[in-house]
Amino acid sequence: MLHYEQYGKDGPLISRLGFGAMRLPTKTPEDYGDVNYAKATRVLRAAFSAGVNFIDSHHFYHEGNSELAIGKAFKGWKGNHIYIQTKAQWWDYNLKRRDFEEFLHKALTKLGVKTIDYYLMHSLQMDVWQKRGKQFIRFTDWALKRGLIQHRGFSSHETPENVRKFIDTGEFSAMVVSYNWMNRQMRDTIAHAADRGMGVAIMNPIGGGTLATRTPQIMRLLPRARNPAEIGLRYVLATPGVTCALSGMNEVRQVEENVATASRKRMLTSIQLMRMHDRLSKIEEKSKEFCTACGYCMPCEHGVDISRNFELLKQVKFFGRLKWARAQYSRLKNHPKGDRSATACKLCGKCLPKCPNKVPIIKQLQEVEALLS
Repeated sequence: MLHYEQYGKDGPLISRLGFGAMRLPTKTPEDYGDVNYAKATRVLRAAFSAGVNFIDSHHFYHEGNSELAIGKAFKGWKGNHIYIQTKAQWWDYNLKRRDFEEFLHKALTKLGVKTIDYYLMHSLQMDVWQKRGKQFIRFTDWALKRGLIQHRGFSSHETPENVRKFIDTGEFSAMVVSYNWMNRQMRDTIAHAADRGMGVAIMNPIGGGTLATRTPQIMRLLPRARNPAEIGLRYVLATPGVTCALSGMNEVRQVEENVATASRKRMLTSIQLMRMHDRLSKIEEKSKEFCTACGYCMPCEHGVDISRNFELLKQVKFFGRLKWARAQYSRLKNHPKGDRSATACKLCGKCLPKCPNKVPIIKQLQEVEALLS
């Protein structure tokens, strides 16, 4: 049975496993916006029926269709209340106040609800906060007063120091940050947010799926775990201050497995955690930069599937899967819609400012080509 925890000092009880609606099932792998609504409804309803009562989305996940898919799953649902968290890109300086009002009203219509429980300033960076923070607070004050939203928060890929500054403004009820056993720099910041009474949801608990590959190296992190996803979820949910781990599930089987993991009475013993950290320290020596496959660098105008190329690179560098990675790279090069491999990169650099984690994309794409081509 799933466990529940209060989402901040003034929030509701939410399931410790949340549904991240960024990776819903699609009709074809190549078309991110073409959601398979029938399958998405089955997966979402399976999660709701299992006790998952918290879902995280964005106005433009799945090219604007994520909120619509959630609304379809809500239609006719007779079970417990499902808490909704969604976001808007205040970092886009071309957007005005009227645009955000329109986005919010459209979201309410898509979702089929009268109020959104949590409205977040998406991918918050320090320069955006300095330029638009007051505008965001005024906008959310307006929305709160009218009952269009219930709480405000932020998501961020910023440094732990800057995230702590956002927390210390006292303006937010919740935050979403990236954190997993490979990327642990937010650990103390998460605890600080919880101490300040904020709800903390974790994105990328399994590295956007890149930590879900079964290899001897990964499975040794937590002996007797059933699969790599279990290792990732248990590690995140054992971290002090974490309210909820968001998982992007697109199969009913994934829902069932993750619910079983999040229903454990105890996530990690002190001995398991100590041994895990000892093994991780060895991996960290090999990994200084880590792409979370968030997709913010996409689309590439030259067709490069940047996230997929980096996933292949990591599988080789961290886990030794060279033969498998070369086979997958060949598929990228011979994609039906054109070359999706690193070979197609034209060195234009337009992807670089889009990466929230400041990954040296071009340099690593060149490494991918040299290693796998």
